[in-house]
Amino acid sequence: MKKKSQSKAAVTRRTFSAGLGAAGIVAGTTPFNIVRAQGAALKVGVLLPRSGYQASIGQDCQRGVDISAGLLKDLGLPSLQIMNADTETNVDVARSRAEKLISEGAQLLIGAFDSGQTSAIAQVAEQKGIPLVINIAAAPPITEQGYKFVFRNFPTGVMILRDAFLNQKEVFQITGSAPKTAVMLHVNDTYGHATGDLALKRLTLLANELLPTIEWK
Repeated sequence: MKKKSQSKAAVTRRTFSAGLGAAGIVAGTTPFNIVRAQGAALKVGVLLPRSGYQASIGQDCQRGVDISAGLLKDLGLPSLQIMNADTETNVDVARSRAEKLISEGAQLLIGAFDSGQTSAIAQVAEQKGIPLVINIAAAPPITEQGYKFVFRNFPTGVMILRDAFLNQKEVFQITGSAPKTAVMLHVNDTYGHATGDLALKRLTLLANELLPTIEWK
């Protein structure tokens, strides 16, 4: 049995805990427990689609990253050394940029909005033993494969659709009427297929419980 290779940028449990807490700000959430980092700043590789057809979304996410340093300082949290990378809205580029960031010393990865790109990054992170914090990508399979170094900071597509059903049920109760049929449409990408194939099965069971009068197509 081959021994799992260790990256030169390996981090201790304490260092990662501190970085994960601080990175929560970058990823758009406030952590429950934060441990102050000591010594050098944690190197965080941020992968976002800042060009390509998802550029506008990636650039919006990047603005959040850009203001993180000031927020961390004001809150007295550990400082981070941000290492930015553009995935160019491309799965192969996302994978190669993740590998490049790790080779340059990144100790933690964050990204990458799109589920397909994030799936590729997750494979690299798991192979290299570098933690990846998913900031937005919602495809359930990314965190259902038993990865030890991949952490979700965003609800899955199933969670989002489940909550939407709960809201719709309330609307139907208020109006006193509900639709008889419903059709699910999804984009032709990793997230879309995960939602359309896997989530539909789960949602059908949920819909039968919440909205038994609806026929799904």
